[in-house]
Amino acid sequence: MTLRAIPYGLIVLRVMAGLAILVLALAVGLPARWACAVLLAVGVLSDIFDGVIARRLDCVTDRLRTFDSRADVVFWLCATAAVLVLHPGLVATLWPPVAVLAVMELTGHAISFARFGKEASPHHLLSKLFGLALWGLLTQLLVAGTGGWVLPAAFAVGVASQLEAWAIMLILPAWRCDVRGAGQALALRRAASAA
Repeated sequence: MTLRAIPYGLIVLRVMAGLAILVLALAVGLPARWACAVLLAVGVLSDIFDGVIARRLDCVTDRLRTFDSRADVVFWLCATAAVLVLHPGLVATLWPPVAVLAVMELTGHAISFARFGKEASPHHLLSKLFGLALWGLLTQLLVAGTGGWVLPAAFAVGVASQLEAWAIMLILPAWRCDVRGAGQALALRRAASAA
């Protein structure tokens, strides 16, 4: 295995952590909540370090970033499903924000497919902040069974992240991943227009 395979290994680790969280919730139930929280942390840390290591090794590719985006979706869906398995009473509280964010995510991909024929993968800064907010929220939900003030805060960051992703997809002159935000997308559009 070459060093360039490490980011892919970390992405696979994240998917496996998500699946393990869900399996533990289904097989063990509430006593597994702390183990699920540890696996959630492992998944989030793998998400942070796959990008850091890929940049250090200079092996960031569109394929890697798209694979990373897909792994994120699987990981967060598994973790959310585990929360609902462990705390079924949260379904009424969580389904509206989850449904809104899911529709927004699908809309972002639809915009990207309509414009570029490829799925969205901007990896903008707000999406990274949303990932950290989700980590905090899902840890609290797994362990305590309540979202408290973290739920509306994470939802607000998620909506802002999705809106910026839409803006990026609508502004970019051509498909691209790793766009820091709408401002960078505007700069890329101006540069393309000037060329």
